Amino acid sequence: MRGGNGLALLLIGLVVTVPLPARAQAVGEVSVDELVARALVDNPDLKAARLEVDASAGRLQQAGLRPNPMLELGGQKALSPDNNLTVGISLPLDLNGRKEGRVGVAAREIETRRRQVAERERQVRAEVRMKAGELLAAQRNLRVTDELLGVNRSALDVVGTRVRHGAAPSLDEGLLLVEVNRLDANRQLAQSRVEIAALQLKLLAGMAPDASLTLKGELALPPLALDLVGATERAVSDRPDLAVARSEAAMAAAMVKKEEAEGRWDATINVGYQRQDFGFALNGLTATGGTRPIQDVFHYFGGGVSIVLPLRNRNEGNVAAARAATRAAERRVEFAVLTVQQEVGAAFTQYEAARRSLDIYERGVRDLARRNLDVIRQAYQLGRGSLLDVIAEQRRLIDVENGYTDALKQVYDAAVGIERAVGTGAR
Repeated sequence: MRGGNGLALLLIGLVVTVPLPARAQAVGEVSVDELVARALVDNPDLKAARLEVDASAGRLQQAGLRPNPMLELGGQKALSPDNNLTVGISLPLDLNGRKEGRVGVAAREIETRRRQVAERERQVRAEVRMKAGELLAAQRNLRVTDELLGVNRSALDVVGTRVRHGAAPSLDEGLLLVEVNRLDANRQLAQSRVEIAALQLKLLAGMAPDASLTLKGELALPPLALDLVGATERAVSDRPDLAVARSEAAMAAAMVKKEEAEGRWDATINVGYQRQDFGFALNGLTATGGTRPIQDVFHYFGGGVSIVLPLRNRNEGNVAAARAATRAAERRVEFAVLTVQQEVGAAFTQYEAARRSLDIYERGVRDLARRNLDVIRQAYQLGRGSLLDVIAEQRRLIDVENGYTDALKQVYDAAVGIERAVGTGAR
């Protein structure tokens, strides 16, 4: 009977003494970097942001166009044969920097839109890496649960055979059956977490929900290539959201120039032609002594200039509003710089703490948990413990492995957080 229990414990002990088998790479597997590259191309939100750049390019083109001339047609008809026909053209001159003001604002707008696309790319890159970390963590927990479930099912078959031959108590079979069912239930939850994380990752990557996605790689990132000082300098210099804030400040300054131009004088050139058919209800003498009605056609050509005189309205209100908006945008830039510095510092602090936690797991938790299970198993084989003690220690080992996965993910997330905070990649 003790020999049957020893065989069951030996199979359970394989979980902590034998490394997990390598998984064959499936067709269509992608790495995290490949998935990030795909998301930067296919993410629907990014596509919409790029179309907004195209819309800004259209507004820039429109801002460079001069106002259209205006054709004016008119006519009069009297009850008599008299009539007038007038044709005129008005051409706004668009003077005093009006065109330059419009173009300046539109150019700053398109630059802001491009910076916003770069900022959205930064966010998408980090979101994909974070969600990929969730999927890798869920896959690791599922693999650990699968291995434990497989070993315990094998042990249950062996113990069941021993019980039927009277070599082991029936209680041991019941205890192992409970453990197998518990692991099976945990596996169902772990599988659902994998599927949910995969669906969320497909959304970020612009993939259909029913598309095949197999993520390869480990829950780890290469060592950081920047220290805190270098990362902070790069973030303040190159981070896209800071560039957006600076572009918005430049656009606000361009708006001041546009509003000032709108408050200056402008002029419109007018040219016209008038045809007048006019006469009296009388007859006059011709050069030969005959008579004819006093009626003739007259042609007039003229021109003029209409000038807008900014005496009562110099657009002062809009100029004041634009200047206030410029000052506000400059203050937002200052705040954004402080925010970036804080985010980089917090990301490095988080990374160092997560790294220390992971080191403790690797040096003083996982190995010790394995040794504890070995000791409990050997004690049980010698008749100094019960199967319940072994199962309890195995559950503690499962908790340790899950905690180790969480520690790995915390380090992974913290490294992604540094990359997000720096903005242009910290590796």
